[in-house]
Amino acid sequence: MFVRISAATALGLGLVLALSACEKTDQAADAQISSSREVKTPEKAANFVLTDHTGKPHELYKMTDAKAVVMIMQGVGCPIVQKMTPDLKAVQAAYEGKGVKFLMLNANNQDTRQTIAAEAESFSVTMPILKDEGQKVAEPMGVVRTAEVFVIQPKTWKIVYHGPLNDRLTYGREKAKASNNYVADVLDATLAGKAVPVSHQMADGCIIDFPARNKTG
Repeated sequence: MFVRISAATALGLGLVLALSACEKTDQAADAQISSSREVKTPEKAANFVLTDHTGKPHELYKMTDAKAVVMIMQGVGCPIVQKMTPDLKAVQAAYEGKGVKFLMLNANNQDTRQTIAAEAESFSVTMPILKDEGQKVAEPMGVVRTAEVFVIQPKTWKIVYHGPLNDRLTYGREKAKASNNYVADVLDATLAGKAVPVSHQMADGCIIDFPARNKTG
């Protein structure tokens, strides 16, 4: 007997399966990371010039007019990144007018500008998505997963935060509303010239393969 299911139900099941597969892969990768070496976040962000999915170049150290730079790790097809997009858009809408610069960074070797552009169009992402060819930016910054967020202070280029956007999404659990809005709290503190409430914590997302790191780990 055949049972019909709605498109929404099918999409939900697909996301659950994708999250489950991503989680299993990441648990194995986490064990490998733990057995090799700790991946640390540097104190400062080094300068870079990268081209986004539309072909436009961006240089970090030219963003001196920004009050803060928010950089989100993106990956094509990552369910965590896809489901966090509405929250990310809300933060962008709340802080972009206050002088905060938003951009995404894709360090997946398998992703191309064409597939990145298609994903951006599908989810109506308006911020630039920079392609990190050769992983020359993400690897030394201590990136492990997609969906990780960096908040950078342009006056010193200090990385004042590295972690999740909020606590709404984790593996196997999705809350209707976040209890802790980490990046928003960090931006509020940064714009007010105060110390950030949280500087670093682990984020859920799909593991990014770093061949250079694996060789030296």
